[in-house]
Amino acid sequence: MRKQIPDWLIKQLPYKHSWIDVGGKNMHVMQKGEGKPIVMVHGNPLWGYLYKKILDELDDDHKYLVPDLIGFGFSDKIKIEEHSLQAHQNWMAEFFSSIKEEKIGLVIHDWGGMIGVAGAMKAGKKIDGLVIMNTCVTAPREGFKPTLFHSLSQLPFLSDILFRGLNFPLSYLRIFSHVKGSFKKDAMRAYKYPLRKFKDNSGPLSLARMVPNNMHHPSVPIERDTEKYLSSYDGPVKIVWGMNDPVMWKLRRRTSRLFPQAKIVKTQAGHFVQEETPDEVIAAIKEVFK
Repeated sequence: MRKQIPDWLIKQLPYKHSWIDVGGKNMHVMQKGEGKPIVMVHGNPLWGYLYKKILDELDDDHKYLVPDLIGFGFSDKIKIEEHSLQAHQNWMAEFFSSIKEEKIGLVIHDWGGMIGVAGAMKAGKKIDGLVIMNTCVTAPREGFKPTLFHSLSQLPFLSDILFRGLNFPLSYLRIFSHVKGSFKKDAMRAYKYPLRKFKDNSGPLSLARMVPNNMHHPSVPIERDTEKYLSSYDGPVKIVWGMNDPVMWKLRRRTSRLFPQAKIVKTQAGHFVQEETPDEVIAAIKEVFK
């Protein structure tokens, strides 16, 4: 299956590439190094390439594993109706079950936070270190209001034109960034390549719709279970937050309340901290996973 990845991308990502069967779907995973497994999970609308700047600067003293969520990157593409938080939790749990070690570290961002933690929880893994970036690992509260971004994803027809026809937000990543010079031409080419075909690009719209817009949304029960699970976590945590995130800027305080032991690093990044301020992320990983 490596033939799926063009040579120009392999040259940029000189790591071990493998595909793992996760309940009948093939999940692409990059690996660098050996040792304690540290899993880095991306979110919407990107893929494992988001961690390129991070992997490039880390030593081989740990086993860094970077899976592509199903429907993204070089994992199997699926139909829009196949996406749900329950399904992604199940697929991620299958991935975690392929790791023989009981203890794992997690580096999470965006939907990679909820999906990554929920998957580890279901697989019975013990989280031993967390680096958290601009994500949501808590359930919504009564009376909450969805963001404009997520409200747009729920609009019939218009959302399909916007997310699938106009390739939003993938073709407009700079809107969500703040640090000048981020998302250079070669990076944009890499990010867009796996979802370049219309038949393959249901993922970004699907994950936007997976965000609850009311308390009866099917994602809410899993989010409650995941928040409860994390509330008892007392291990090392570092929060690296892009303070200029136009979508998730409000969630930093809620995240820090869930982890009172966490050290917090505020950066000038927008949403994509790994791409915009990678040095802070690298420092956090090295500190948490000494």
